[in-house]
Amino acid sequence: MSYIKSNDLFERIPTETLYQRLPRPMILADQLMTPDNLGALIRLADNIGATEMCFLGSDADHRMGKVRRAAASSRDNIRWYFSEETDLRKIVPAGKTLVAIETADNATCLYDAPLPEDVAFIVGSERHGIREELLQQCDLVVYIPVPGPTRSLNVSHAAAVALFEWQRQMLKQLQEPTRRRQKTYRHLFFDLDRTLWDFDAAAEVAFEKIYEKYHLKALGIPSAHEFHEVYHPLNEKLWELYRADQITKADLNRTRFLKPLEHYGIHDTELADRLSEDYVYWSPRIVRLVPGTLELLEYLKPKYHLHLITNGFQEVQQTKLGGAGLEPYFETRTVSEEVGVKKPNPEIFHYALKKAGATAEESLMIGDEMAVDIDGARAAGIDTIFFNPSGTPTEGARTYEVRTLLEIKELL
Repeated sequence: MSYIKSNDLFERIPTETLYQRLPRPMILADQLMTPDNLGALIRLADNIGATEMCFLGSDADHRMGKVRRAAASSRDNIRWYFSEETDLRKIVPAGKTLVAIETADNATCLYDAPLPEDVAFIVGSERHGIREELLQQCDLVVYIPVPGPTRSLNVSHAAAVALFEWQRQMLKQLQEPTRRRQKTYRHLFFDLDRTLWDFDAAAEVAFEKIYEKYHLKALGIPSAHEFHEVYHPLNEKLWELYRADQITKADLNRTRFLKPLEHYGIHDTELADRLSEDYVYWSPRIVRLVPGTLELLEYLKPKYHLHLITNGFQEVQQTKLGGAGLEPYFETRTVSEEVGVKKPNPEIFHYALKKAGATAEESLMIGDEMAVDIDGARAAGIDTIFFNPSGTPTEGARTYEVRTLLEIKELL
């Protein structure tokens, strides 16, 4: 046995496929004083594959040259920044569980705590720990047992112990699929659009109808397909704003056709409104289902309680279910418009669980959008199946992943 460089060792170990399935943590540090500790945490964030490293407090008190030297090459590999914000939920992305590494009266031993998959760890200053106002905002507090005579750990060492324990737990879950499959589920929650309902195929036909009805070729739009290609990315961005409550339903309905028309030099709000009205009418009435939908539901219906959680407008989603004959399969249907919050907000999942008389532990969410369906369900404590027909590598943790709906029969 002889020493080799770490890069040479890790090139021999085929860890990439497994490790890329892990979620990426975030790290926060409250009012650190020592440049060496700041640099070490930047290095650690790079080592663990964190999304970012946030230092709470001002950067004016630090010798930044020394921080950069301590971080070495990691200073260019990871996003790190300072923030004086004290509302942690304005910094930490939605869906992440905030875990404090701190000695506190309600702390749990790190090695006894099942750590969350999507996590943001926070450590405190060398002298005073995490400020009380920040500690109160954390979802979980863990301590690291120290048996030696000096009963405190260096802050960067403590963060490293916690992060690699978290990584160990996540890897163990990934490496034990048989154990996970033995879990008993009673309630299955489905997303609708692009999971069961072929949203894009129905939209293409709806665009052909409105293209012909309003003689859009005469207005300079070459084809219904091209019009839809222009519309699609603009509509996706508007839906992101709608999910974030930054625009209203009325704004969405008007703007999603006004902008594509303007792309062709057509500035006609009345036409945009008429196109929107006809699209809302036609798109849920053109029945297009994802292959395997009915076969899967027929298989699952006798064995599980089936439910639906969908973003969208009440009347539109109801029309889809009725026209496609899907309504009888689902015991409950939760639409974001009725709840007042949208996926990925965990509240819509809590609402759906209560409506179904289910617990998170006995439930499973099936959906096609990682950031919306899967992250939201995980934040509510629900296991997930990520429906990924394209097989595109996607960051984030999921309990299972399938490329076709009928693969779910093999899991359940």
